[in-house]
Amino acid sequence: MNRGQNAADAGTNEEMRRFFNQCAPSWDGACGASREKIAAVVTLAGVRPGVRVADIACGTGILFAEILERGPEEIFGIDLSDAMIARARVKFSDPRIRLAASDVFAVRETGFDIVTIFSAYPHFSDKRRLAEQAAFMLKPGGRLLVAHCESRTAVNGHHMGRQVRCLSTPLRPVREEAEEFSPLFSIDMLADTDEFYFFSGTKRQNKAGA
Repeated sequence: MNRGQNAADAGTNEEMRRFFNQCAPSWDGACGASREKIAAVVTLAGVRPGVRVADIACGTGILFAEILERGPEEIFGIDLSDAMIARARVKFSDPRIRLAASDVFAVRETGFDIVTIFSAYPHFSDKRRLAEQAAFMLKPGGRLLVAHCESRTAVNGHHMGRQVRCLSTPLRPVREEAEEFSPLFSIDMLADTDEFYFFSGTKRQNKAGA
């Protein structure tokens, strides 16, 4: 990556951070996902006792309570917005939760069993780079889940405002999005319905990012 690209990324990150810092105080009320749908997402992720979960773009920790009920060893929540992370710290004091206000691409930690990206995927413009980072963070055979608790049309509708449109990319049909990840992941679940949009797969053995 050249110096110009680094500068562009830094600028976009700062815009993204400011936008989500503004959203943080009302984020929990705006999320709108029912407990049943959150439980379904955590089930799809395969959370079970003893696993290490990395929740990319975790926000205020919408998934945390349900994940904790499944008995993980650790949740590592990462979000670019320091205000989102600050609210997560207030909401949760469980010692199994570790939080970082950070660009996920700066994370060099590996060995996670599960990586989740919930209600955040459109804000990552470089899907291949995201796939590589998720694969880097996961153990061989570890699971990635990208999920939204609503339809593709609804998700894209949320990103039509002038400011947020500059910080997101529209969701394509789920098979097209999943194809970006298939060199590194064996995609084994996907849905593009009125209720859910998700794709999930396990990290391939002996591939880049291993």
